Amino acid sequence: MSILKIGAQLIIWGTKPSENLDSVLTEVKEAGYEGIETSPEIVSKDIIKTKRLLRENSLRLVALHMGVGDISQVEQAAKLLEELDGEYLTFSGPGGKGSEEDYLKCAEFLNKAGKICREHGIKTCYHNHGHEIANDQRGIGLIMHNTEPELVGLCVDTYWVKFGGADPLEFIKANRERIVYLHLKDGSEEDMRNRRFSELGRGSVNFPAILSFVTQLGLKWVVVEQDWTRGDPFKSMSESRSYLRKIGY
Repeated sequence: MSILKIGAQLIIWGTKPSENLDSVLTEVKEAGYEGIETSPEIVSKDIIKTKRLLRENSLRLVALHMGVGDISQVEQAAKLLEELDGEYLTFSGPGGKGSEEDYLKCAEFLNKAGKICREHGIKTCYHNHGHEIANDQRGIGLIMHNTEPELVGLCVDTYWVKFGGADPLEFIKANRERIVYLHLKDGSEEDMRNRRFSELGRGSVNFPAILSFVTQLGLKWVVVEQDWTRGDPFKSMSESRSYLRKIGY
């Protein structure tokens, strides 16, 4: 049995976490997840209440996810994670195709964020999208080569690696020393042509091979992230969790 813990990204619930975090966390627990990832805004509205809800649902705060750009917000997010016993502060960006200057500025930001987070016992991670993997992984290469490994790790999004034209398992193997945790995200070839997402096991990502490999890396967490669903979020996330149990996780 795997020692990996399975978390849920709350993005699939849309605005509901902001409106009714209580009911969302109940669904996360009922679906069988052990932790959550969300934005700082969701958990910062009432920290005492958030602590209580996490405790009552036996959930951990795995990560907070935000965009690259405003370094003044990093200290606040790191303190929030520390207060809520969270582990990772994860960033996405730059948007679009990204010029070399964009990526170098992003790397500079991440190094600064990493130093801030280290003071609070938090690990800084960078989350890839497809454009950073495209063009022979030019974007992610610039970011990785210009950030300090002890300050900045990788949160690998399996869907976006494949969308960008690389094999997720080979990408994970090549970057194994920088990987902190994964976003498990799936989609068929048709989904990817239309920028859609599917429940785990319905797409073309080889999760059995990926998870078999990453269990050897000593990762603590993987997080299921389905950006949106055409159905009910609880049912979609329950289906993905059931699939992971079926393959031994």
